[in-house]
Formats: sequence, C-alpha cells, structure tokens
Amino acid sequence: MSAQASADSYTSVFAEVAAMEKEAAGFKDEVKVLVLRQITIEGIETLIKHHLYSQQIRPIIEFGGYGTMVQDVLAAESVVSSDPDLIVLALSIDALDQNYGSPGWTKDAVRSELGSLFEFLASNTRATIAVHNFILPLWPEQGLVTDIAGLDLATQVAGLNKFVLEAVRAHVPRFVLMDWDRYLRQLGADAALDERGRYLWGAPFRRPFLDLWACQLSRVACVLRAKTKKVLVLDCDNTLWGGVIGEDGMEGIQLDANQYPGRAYFDFQTTVVHLAQRGVLITLCSKNNEADVSEVLDQHPWCRIKRDHLSAWRVNWNDKASNITELAAELNLGLESFVFVDDNPAECALVAEMLPQITVLQVPQKLHELPRLLLRDGLFDTLSVTQEDRERASRYQVESQRKQTRAAYGSINDYIRSMQTVAVIHRVSPGEVPRVAQLTQKTNQFNLTTRRYSERDIELLLADHNVAIYSLAARDRFGALGLVGVLIVRITDKLGEVDSFLMSCRALGRRLENAMIEHCLASLGVAHEIERWTAEYVETAKNGQVADFWARMGFVEIEAKDGGKRYSCTADGLICDGSTFVKIEKD
Repeated sequence: MSAQASADSYTSVFAEVAAMEKEAAGFKDEVKVLVLRQITIEGIETLIKHHLYSQQIRPIIEFGGYGTMVQDVLAAESVVSSDPDLIVLALSIDALDQNYGSPGWTKDAVRSELGSLFEFLASNTRATIAVHNFILPLWPEQGLVTDIAGLDLATQVAGLNKFVLEAVRAHVPRFVLMDWDRYLRQLGADAALDERGRYLWGAPFRRPFLDLWACQLSRVACVLRAKTKKVLVLDCDNTLWGGVIGEDGMEGIQLDANQYPGRAYFDFQTTVVHLAQRGVLITLCSKNNEADVSEVLDQHPWCRIKRDHLSAWRVNWNDKASNITELAAELNLGLESFVFVDDNPAECALVAEMLPQITVLQVPQKLHELPRLLLRDGLFDTLSVTQEDRERASRYQVESQRKQTRAAYGSINDYIRSMQTVAVIHRVSPGEVPRVAQLTQKTNQFNLTTRRYSERDIELLLADHNVAIYSLAARDRFGALGLVGVLIVRITDKLGEVDSFLMSCRALGRRLENAMIEHCLASLGVAHEIERWTAEYVETAKNGQVADFWARMGFVEIEAKDGGKRYSCTADGLICDGSTFVKIEKD
C-alpha cells in the first residue's frame, strides 16, 4: 500500500492519477465502490484511485446524491442495485437528526436510523460495508461540568460509537469499521477538520483526513481482491532482538519488556505473534548458528516468538535470496506473498534485486518506529479470522514432516499411497461459509477461475437450487489438513457448468483435486441426469500450474479467448484416477 500523500503533494497525486488512467483501464482486477453520503467528500475519489492503482486495482466509483442517502437506499430503482463490491457510508449526525446539539439531545433517534440502515444494507446487498464511527465534540458544551446523567453531547456520541462498533462486530466480515475518531487522533484537529468547509459546502474534512480514509478503504479493496501478503520472513540479530547472539550471548542481547531498546524489540515480537494468530505464516531467515537462535526461542525469558509460531526457517550462512526461494518452495507459495524484514541494507538490497516480487522492509533507524512497522501499511490485512487461520502454523509444521518422508519412497505414487489420505467431501454447511469464502478470496495458485466470493455471495449461492457447492476436508497419517477444497457448480437442465474449483496449496500433490472432481461430478451427474459438463480456465499471473487441469481430466477445449479457455466433457468422458490414491469418506 502506498504511503499517505502529504499535504503538499496533492498536486502531484492528482497528476499521477491522471497519468495512470489509461494504464489502469487494462488492469484485470477491479472493484466497484458505491459512496452513500450526507457530506461532501468528492475529493476522496482521486485519493482512492491513487492508492489502488499502485496495487494494480481499478476502482469504479459511484456517488449517491448529496443528502439523499435514505432515498437512494430505499428507492425501487436504488443505486444499491448496481451491485457494488464495497459500499462506503459517509454520514452526519446533523443530517440524521436535526435536533443534534440541542439541550437534552440523546442518541436514540440516530441509533434507530442507523440500525435500520445497517440491517437493510446487510440484507439487501452482497457488498462489504465500510461503516464509520463519529468524532466526539472538541469543545464540551458544558465546559468543565461533568454531566452526572450522561446527557452531554460527548457521552451521547460515545454511546452512538459503541452501537456502531457492536453492529460491525455482529456483521463481521460484511461490515468494516472506518475509525474516524482514530484518524483525528493521528492527524490532529487542525490537519483533519475544516470548519469553514463544513458550514459553506457541507465538507467537514481536509485532504489529509480524506487521504487517510481513502487509504483504509483501499486496504479493504485489497483484501477483497486478494492483494494482501501471507508469509513474513524475519531476520534475527538486530531485528528480533538487539545485538548479535553469536557474539553477545543470551545475557548480552537487548530484549526485555521493561527498558529501551529491548522493549522495542519485545513489542515488535508481540506484533509478530498477533500476526501469527491471524494466520500469517512466520518464518526465519538468518545468517547464524541454528543452535544459538534456537536457544533464544526456547529459553530467553522475554522472547515471545517460539518455535510453535514458526512455519519454516532457514538459519545458516547461505545467501538470503536463495534461502527465501527455498522457503517459498517448502511452503508452496508464490514469492509475491512474502514480506522480508532485515536490519542490514545490503541484505535488503540483495533480496529486492534478486526477488523483486517480495516486499522488503528495513528495520527503521529510529528504533521506536519498529513495533508499528508491520501494521502501518496493512500488508497482512484480513476481514475475519477463522479457526483454520489460527491453526495454520501447526498445519505447515506437520506438512514439513510429510515432505521429509518423501525421500524414503522410490516413486511419487508409492509416497502418495503411504500417506493414507482420507477426503471428506460434502455439500457446504452454513458453518463452513466463512472458510469457503476465505478460500475463494485468497487462493491463487490452484484456482481455475479465480472468482472471488464474499460470505454473503456464498450464502446466496447456497440458497440457489441451481447451484451446488462442495467442500473438501482431508487428513492423512500425520494429521488433519483442514478444509482445503471448494467446488461450485451451476446446473441448467441436463448441463453442468463448473463455476469455480480451487484447492489450498498445502493439499496439492496427493491427487485430492482429482478425487474431488470425480466424486462431485459423478454424484451430481446421477442426481440431475447430467449429459455434458463445461468448465473454464481463466489465466492469471499465478495459476499457470493448472492450465492443463481440465485436459488431464478428460475435458476437450472448445474455445480460447482473452487468455482463458473453455472446455467440455460428456458425462462418461471423465478420466478417473483420484480414488486410487485417496479414500473418500462420505458424511
């Protein structure tokens, strides 16, 4: 994500956006944004584009009428029917209740209005909703008096903000909070607010505030288009702790919860642990003796990162570009999913030059800035956290054990059979919707069409009698892999069309994909008397490994267009060999 534009750079921002418009028209990823507003914020459009163009995303932005938000939402031909991906609310307490600010005013009417609006949008759109809280009054109307009854404006607005937060929590991940109050604290009132603009044009915010808001909205769009990172690669010396463990020893490195500079490293490690709990894969890449690093992880009293947090590591004296390439191969993830953090500018430059797909971050010279390094740009953003996310590190550790056993077998087929893989395949249940939606949003490599679906989208598809959605969970002799596969099929008369088929990268290499297609298409074929199947492969920069999947399954190419291919297969033309290697357990 690009850094926020400073106040003196807005002219260049507008020039950059204008220069990029033609190139942006060719971006494959786009996001439709609908702004429903009671205030003037048109300048935010260019700022959103500025942030998203750098991520190769083209936003299509539409504004509802000024001050006509309620009519826009409720009208029979509502602009909501434009089917946006992201709805942005820009509300004003004054517009929601003209009595705001009067002596004795309470939040009740605004709360009721907001509740109705939130429920309507949640029920009648598939969009992600960017909801904001409200800025508390800067100048208390009662001066130094503390209102015992809590009827002062600040208390009432704070209660309104609590209601907004509860509504967001109730609708996660459909609702995302845009924290106006935090923006004000970050920028300061003079940089954020425009009282003259509020009175003259209904435009209460200055450009820095709009830019910070646009940045946050752009982060949401990046999540919706799977533009966020998955793997964090960390150096050790002078990154996870101060000093060199091989020279300073356990007692000499700077790492503790009480004193600076050790506290900065401790807080940075705390951030890393939070990322691990959100499902980010944590790895180490350090020029060091592995025994020394292991001693810190296992025995240092203030080391928060433990081996259980790590999905893989390369602690040796090889060059870091080669080590990171090996980590990518071990994790079976593309380098574009990686973020590398190191204190050494030479190491950062080497990795940036040799592996340009990777995002490289250098430890700040001002060490007090280190703890927020991984949070400021939203590189690892997600809209929700599933149980699969919380268990991801342990699953990858088990996957490492699987790969280590591969060398003991003479052929890949013998190895796959030895895994004793069991696949549990069934129609998706309501409880699986968050994970299914997450897989459609994040899976890039084994994804035949790369169509992204929100939880609301999946819920609507489940309610469609002409659509079948299957999930695949797997286990083997090492343990459970979790829910790793999704198949979405549309059925019309006796024709079946594969809308989406995707598998988590950790499930590949054991014929699970073959077994799932065979089982699901056979079951649907019998139930719906399917005579012919059609399927697609839509080429992306990341899914080249599945370019020939449908051909390998017995499908015949019938059309090639715009980097994609369409295939067809008779009901009895499917090539079946997955069940030879995988036991299918029905449930």
